[in-house]
Amino acid sequence: MPNSKTHAGSNPAYHRIANLIAWTFLTLMMIWLFLPMIWSVTTTFKTAIETYRVPVKILPENLSFHNYIKILTDSSFPRYLFNTVYLTVVTTLLTVIISIWPAYAFSRMKFKFQHILLLFIMIPRLIPRISVTIPLYKIIVSAGLLNTYTALIITYTMTSLPFAVWILSGVFQSIPKEIEESAFVDGAQLIQTMFRIMIPIASSGVVTVIIFTVREAWNEFPFVLSFTNSATMRTLPYQLYMFRDTLGIEDWPLINTFAIITIIPILVVYFIFSKKVTSGIIQGALK
Repeated sequence: MPNSKTHAGSNPAYHRIANLIAWTFLTLMMIWLFLPMIWSVTTTFKTAIETYRVPVKILPENLSFHNYIKILTDSSFPRYLFNTVYLTVVTTLLTVIISIWPAYAFSRMKFKFQHILLLFIMIPRLIPRISVTIPLYKIIVSAGLLNTYTALIITYTMTSLPFAVWILSGVFQSIPKEIEESAFVDGAQLIQTMFRIMIPIASSGVVTVIIFTVREAWNEFPFVLSFTNSATMRTLPYQLYMFRDTLGIEDWPLINTFAIITIIPILVVYFIFSKKVTSGIIQGALK
C-alpha cells in the first residue's frame, strides 16, 4: 500500500510558498537598500524649497540640472578634483609598489611566528582612524609637513598598506613556486621575475589592492580635515563637509548633487573591475 504521507521537501506547493516568501523578503530588502539611493539621486533635480515641502515627494516637480551646473561651473571645483585625483593616484602607486615586497616575502620565506606577524599587520585596520589623528598631527607639525601633500600621502599610504600586504601575500602564495624557479634557472633576476611573471599572474590581487586603495584615498576625510587648513588643499569629501557650514540653511539638493558627483568615479571603476576584485579577495583569503 503506497504511503499517503507527503514529505514537505517534495511537495510542489511547499516549494512555491517557500519561493514566494524568499522573493518577498528579498524584494523588501532591495527596496529598503535602494530607496534612499533613488531618493538621493532624484533630490539632485529638485530645488531647496521643494525638499522641505509637505508631503514629501520622491520625484521632482520640474526636472532641473541647476545643481549640477552650479557645482561643475564653480571656479574652485577643479582644484578640489585635482587634489583628490592627485592624492589618490600617488597613494595607490606607492601602496602597490611598497606592498608587493613584504607580501612576496610572507608568501615565500618561512620564519618563526610568520602567521602571527601577518596577523599583527592587520591590527592597524582595526583601530579607528580618528584615534591616531592627534599623535600623527603632532608628528606632522614637528616635521613641518602641516598643510602639505606629503603629509596626506604618507598617512594615506600608511593606512592602506596592511590590507594590501594581506591580500597580495595570499595571492602570491597561490602561485606555484616552480614558475619562479624556472625563471631563476633561465637567469632572470628577482626584479625581472616579479614584474614580468609574478605580478601579471597576480593581476587579480593587484587590481583588488588598487580598487580598495583608490576607494579609501578618494573618500578619506579625517586626515585631510586635521592636517590641512587651506582652501587650496581641500579634497572633494572635505568640500562636501564644508557645504554644511557655509550654506546656512541645508540645501539638500546641492549637497546630494556634490555627493553623487563625488562617488560616480568610484562606482564606475568598481563596476568595471568587480570580477577582478572578487577573485583577488578570494585568492587572498584562501591562503
